[in-house]
Amino acid sequence: MPPHSATPETADGRADRWAGQRQRRRAELVDAALAAIAEHGPTVSTEQIATHAGVSRPHLYRRFRGAEDLHREVARRIGELVLAEMTPLLDKPGGSARAIIEQAVSAMVRWLTDNAHLYRYLVHRAAEGKDSGEDVAGGVRTAIGSQLSALLAAYMEILEIRQPIADPGAFGIVGFVESATNRWLDEPGELTREELIAHLTGWIWGTIDHVLRTSGVHIEADTPLPGL
Repeated sequence: MPPHSATPETADGRADRWAGQRQRRRAELVDAALAAIAEHGPTVSTEQIATHAGVSRPHLYRRFRGAEDLHREVARRIGELVLAEMTPLLDKPGGSARAIIEQAVSAMVRWLTDNAHLYRYLVHRAAEGKDSGEDVAGGVRTAIGSQLSALLAAYMEILEIRQPIADPGAFGIVGFVESATNRWLDEPGELTREELIAHLTGWIWGTIDHVLRTSGVHIEADTPLPGL
């Protein structure tokens, strides 16, 4: 064997290390893209992203399969950030009905408003059909709606409510909070963010309370709910 020949094991090891380095570098560039979006807005250019990353645009493209691949990875990362914020609250809720609603509404409103450019980047990508059929914004809505649907269905089972409304109700709530928050970002008027959260919480509880009462169930908004 020639002295510099690599065994399959060492070749595989080098390949794994190179693959890991490539993934880390891609992740660093995606982080730079998030920072560029936060500064320049949802219509950020690849040139602005490259500037934030401290590299040339050709170098940026060498790590991705063109601009679309880069932007697709950025959209996926934003989707992961949203779900990381919301999933724990919907997966293991606790407290009263009002407290659970307020926690979820507050988390969603705060994320959308604190990261308005990132949120609108997702919406912009979806509206322009720039993700080759992958609607990350729609996927995030579906994931949150599905988690909320499962939560509502679990409580409805405990309370022996037989109406099949958990799924449409959950997705309606997600759309309601998103659209109301989006409008507030454009036209907040004299309404503070805390007031927006309080109003949304009250409206959602009012809707749920109506459903409960039509099913003959009466619970107080601030009474702790049974554990799931």
